Amino acid sequence: MKKTLTKRQNQVLEFIRKYTIENQKPPTIREICKKFNFKSTNSAHSILKALEKKGYIQRTNFKSRNININNFKLNETPNEIKEIPLVSTFDSQNPFMMFANLSGTIKLDPKLFAHSPIFALEVPDDGMQKYGIFKGDIAIVTQNPDIKNGSIVFAVVGTEGLIRYYKNENGEIYLIPSSRGYETLKFKEEDKTLWIGGEVSLIIRKLNR
Repeated sequence: MKKTLTKRQNQVLEFIRKYTIENQKPPTIREICKKFNFKSTNSAHSILKALEKKGYIQRTNFKSRNININNFKLNETPNEIKEIPLVSTFDSQNPFMMFANLSGTIKLDPKLFAHSPIFALEVPDDGMQKYGIFKGDIAIVTQNPDIKNGSIVFAVVGTEGLIRYYKNENGEIYLIPSSRGYETLKFKEEDKTLWIGGEVSLIIRKLNR
């Protein structure tokens, strides 16, 4: 049985695991120092030495990326399925409350995404039907800090969830449908009745409705 880790040792081990999964190679000592704001590489070496002694990692000499996690499977592997929340209630002024009342979860392969998916929802209307997104489909939303004009986003207006084209121009945000019968919505950037949840990166189609 491996020995218990300290909080900092756990944090470093988790960083090594995530970095290795995302980059297909382990981090360097300097990357670990940068992540945890260590002023000296000695701090990182000390933690790695403890992890090695406790049986969690092995290090190969003469390589800059010489950290290998023993058995690698701690919590997940590169091929492990990711489980993300399926949300169904919305509030633009308190958006994170939607995670308190989930409809369920969706299991996905994380290799499908450039950015990590954060949640899923059932498409609420046919406002993007001409783009091939239909009411009842499952939309997977990812977080991207740099949403570009023309992206398809999930937005919350009041207590209503919408999937629309995104446009930001001169401090005003437009949510633009692709189908007739749905109006373009316009907001100021600081409008608290609007919350942009992220970009729609995948649609799962229900064949039997």
